[in-house]
Amino acid sequence: MPVYDRGYTHWEPSGGRAYPAWLVIAKRGISEPLKKRWLLMLTLAAWVPAIVKAVMIYVKLKAGDIADLLVGNWTSIDATGFLSFMEGQRFFVFVLLAIVGAGLISTDRRDNGLSLYFSRPLGLASYIGGKALVIMFFYAMVTLFPAYGLCLYAYSIAPDAVGSDLLFLIPLRATFYWLLSGASISLVLLAFSSLGKRSIFVMVWWTIMVMGTETIGTIGKNLLNSDAFEALNFLGNYHNAASGLFSSEARLDVSPWLSLVVLLVWTAAAVFILRKQIRPVEVVS
Repeated sequence: MPVYDRGYTHWEPSGGRAYPAWLVIAKRGISEPLKKRWLLMLTLAAWVPAIVKAVMIYVKLKAGDIADLLVGNWTSIDATGFLSFMEGQRFFVFVLLAIVGAGLISTDRRDNGLSLYFSRPLGLASYIGGKALVIMFFYAMVTLFPAYGLCLYAYSIAPDAVGSDLLFLIPLRATFYWLLSGASISLVLLAFSSLGKRSIFVMVWWTIMVMGTETIGTIGKNLLNSDAFEALNFLGNYHNAASGLFSSEARLDVSPWLSLVVLLVWTAAAVFILRKQIRPVEVVS
């Protein structure tokens, strides 16, 4: 438009600060799934175990140690009990992350969205970081946030609760665990998503990774009488590696240090795949 045409106005800065690219990607990736009612209901359903645990904690205050005999450490409000709770959320982690994360990169590849992303001043780290934050948010929705709520609830109703533990140490441990495990799980799932252009195939690979490795570990332990196969248990390795952080016994029959090494290898492989699959410049056919 020529500057002398009627209606032309000079550009004036709004004074607002532009959001970083990774935050814009993350906000869109989080808001879109939450618009689907069924997915929102699934996310809320992941809080049912937290409600059950809260009821059990209350019953223990009334029934004493009898509740422990019936439900084990589900009534525990120490660090070990909270690790057990987050470990019990594996099903929701598996399902929700598969739905949310499978298409994060595969859809961009199918629709030539990468060429649109990288036509802007956007780096690879910002792109992957924004996508990973989407997965980490929903991972927190089914693990970290319910744990926070349980800590506050347990402190409010348990007369002998230690405030420094329930209000600081356990949430701090849970947050640290969420940061490390969430970052690793996000990179692995994004690596799967970058390998295909159809979300359904990514979900199949994710299912094999989670359910398949757990099944292999169980078969190796029960039929072959070998504990080494448990080192392949994908989600189980995160809980096993975190046993030292939560001052708990090992969750698998392998060393937590071995689980940590296996997780580092998977994470490094995911980073390698992402760097190979996602190019700053995509050729649009």
